[in-house]
Amino acid sequence: MLQLGTLYACIKVNDVALPVYDIEISEKEKKVSCWIPSEAGKTFSIVWQDTHELRNYHEGGSVTIDGIPSRGVILKPLMSGEPLSYANCTAELKYLRTSATSGRPLTFSNLKLTDDDMYLKSAPVGLGEISLTVWPVDFVCALPCRPVEGVKNQMVHERAKKAYSHCVSVGNETALPFTQELRTRRIGSEPFATFVFRYRPLDRLIADGIAPPRCSKRAMPDDFGDRDRQSDNEAMRELQALKEHVKRLEKTIIHYKRTSSKRVKAEICDEIIDLTN
Repeated sequence: MLQLGTLYACIKVNDVALPVYDIEISEKEKKVSCWIPSEAGKTFSIVWQDTHELRNYHEGGSVTIDGIPSRGVILKPLMSGEPLSYANCTAELKYLRTSATSGRPLTFSNLKLTDDDMYLKSAPVGLGEISLTVWPVDFVCALPCRPVEGVKNQMVHERAKKAYSHCVSVGNETALPFTQELRTRRIGSEPFATFVFRYRPLDRLIADGIAPPRCSKRAMPDDFGDRDRQSDNEAMRELQALKEHVKRLEKTIIHYKRTSSKRVKAEICDEIIDLTN
């Protein structure tokens, strides 16, 4: 999760925040950027929080996906004396609304490739990026919810595959709770923060040295196996030593029995009494 002051942001898949790599922070620009792993076919959500306990104003999160402005989400102010909770300090964008009661989930997708040269320069600025800018805003009014256009599966020239593999599209339409479109007006000329998530397949991030190598599934078992083998070898050595010790004891006992038997026979022979006279 990225942080700037009391603001936090992340991308979640299956309600779990994706790991972030190569974080860069610019205090001057109030901007934090990073890389995240993407997987085609996975739906995701953009989540941000403000843990400021005295936040008595609205905050608007403006979202740009693949260079295309999208609909944002509003965080309402805290009431006087209201304690912080996950619900009142968190905003999440998971669907792009198609109506007041339906929407399509944000989804990582494979880029559509073509060899048509007219697409040589078709990759939009911002492709492969999800940007969230948080502003202080004034609430203006509530209006009927309008469909959101813009986010779609991008088509680029096949040469762009070296730089990009995924884009963001939307999944199948699904029913959602009723909502309205809230109109706001930004306060001031500077946002509180901007969070930029650059996404690529994990293998690409590893190849570029951005993400650490995958943990080998055999590494840990082999490591523990080495330890087990060492323990086994030590146990075998101890067992062999015990066996040799037992053999020595057995030889000592046998020798003692033989010596004792000869002594007894000698003593018996010495005690024979001649009764023939």
